[in-house]
Amino acid sequence: MQNEKTSIATRAFISYSWSSPTHEAWTINLATRLREDGVDVILDKWDLKPGHDAYQFMESMVTDKTVTKVMMICDKAYVEKANARSGGVGTESQIISPELYGKGAQDKFSALMTDEDDEGKPHVPVFYKGRIFIDFRHADKFEESYEELLRWLVDRPQYVKPKLGIVPETILQTQPVATATQSRANRAMEAIRQGNSSAAGLVQEYGEALYAELKLLGPVGKPDEPFDDTILSSVAAMRPYLRQLAEVVAAATRFCEDDRVWQRVISVYERLGTLMFRDPELTRWNTHQFDAHKIVMHDAFLTVIALALEAERFDLVQAALTRAYLVREHSGADRPATSDFTVFYQYVESLESRKQRLKLNRISLHADIFKEAHPSGGLPSFESLMQADFVLYLATSGPRSSGRWYPFSLVYASDRFSPFPLFARAESSIYLKRITPIFGVETVEEFKQQIADVQASERSSGMFNYHGLAVTYLANLKHLGILP
Repeated sequence: MQNEKTSIATRAFISYSWSSPTHEAWTINLATRLREDGVDVILDKWDLKPGHDAYQFMESMVTDKTVTKVMMICDKAYVEKANARSGGVGTESQIISPELYGKGAQDKFSALMTDEDDEGKPHVPVFYKGRIFIDFRHADKFEESYEELLRWLVDRPQYVKPKLGIVPETILQTQPVATATQSRANRAMEAIRQGNSSAAGLVQEYGEALYAELKLLGPVGKPDEPFDDTILSSVAAMRPYLRQLAEVVAAATRFCEDDRVWQRVISVYERLGTLMFRDPELTRWNTHQFDAHKIVMHDAFLTVIALALEAERFDLVQAALTRAYLVREHSGADRPATSDFTVFYQYVESLESRKQRLKLNRISLHADIFKEAHPSGGLPSFESLMQADFVLYLATSGPRSSGRWYPFSLVYASDRFSPFPLFARAESSIYLKRITPIFGVETVEEFKQQIADVQASERSSGMFNYHGLAVTYLANLKHLGILP
């Protein structure tokens, strides 16, 4: 179907010089071909009859609104006459010149260059200097130049500007870069990607700098400011560092085959985890002083698991879940010096205080914070974060863990009846066998029983103000291992 824009033929006038019979023939041949290709070309040889007013004809061709294109065929003779304002070309130039600079005339006029001077420069009229032209100087490139001309005449350019889209929400929400540790993070990521032997040491160096920055960004109370506001301001200040840490972790999950590098990554989390509790040397503190770091480290640990799951590095997930972390609250009691991964889940009293102070009808502010911090397309996305939360919840239901993991983010999945991607893929028995070690079981049957037990437990049914959690659906229990 012919486009509406070309349903009426383009009317175009050719201004040229009668330089020589050869040049006149070239011009007539060009005009003829253009008419054959649907352009209504107006040429003095065809349209200026004996008795017609030549000046009036030229003026009407330039000023007539139905003539939407004017081609100036510029050879040496044309340019000399145009500049000297002599002959018919000079007359046309006097008419074209003010029109060329008029409002809305940018796309009406175009020069076709057919020869050049002794220095190889095209002949250009003074009034046209600095404007784009169509180059017909080289016979071997005539077809390319002709297509360019025809596209210009019918307003069908080869390159069309794409439609203006919408700035991605992830960019609009991006916080300032964590500049204090950026160079160290970049060095560590580059070494990881290149497989350099220095990668483990650079990750450790980055972790030490990150620890120092996050420690400085802990909450500092202000007069007349509710402390829960102070906590959330502190978390916001640390958020760029969490995104940066996620980038380092993502590089490790995607490119690293050296076990020492992953152990260093986990050691960074261990070091940062100590910020959740009082330093033994600290003699004065308040109840909520470490809440910001508790929120941040909870988020950070979910992130490392989410990214490893996305990369299907189940060996890295298992390493993170079986690590004995030298992270524990200093209470003076005679207890083991280490904790399992559930140490990164800590109750944050200030969030409960905030709900009461502001009378917020929310099941979990913790979940709201996570969702806001991990938009679609984020690293990781909130969907991936919920999947990691669910995996950790199931992992603490098995024989391996003595702690408990409460999956705050799954309040957003409490009415969901479709499995997370990890468990959907586990319909393959081969894939299923790859993930069962994460949960501390040796057989597929044990894993299925573990999921069924979790669903039946009061712990699951009593979640989220007794909305419960559809564990068997999220884990795809009915269909696990049905395929080879």
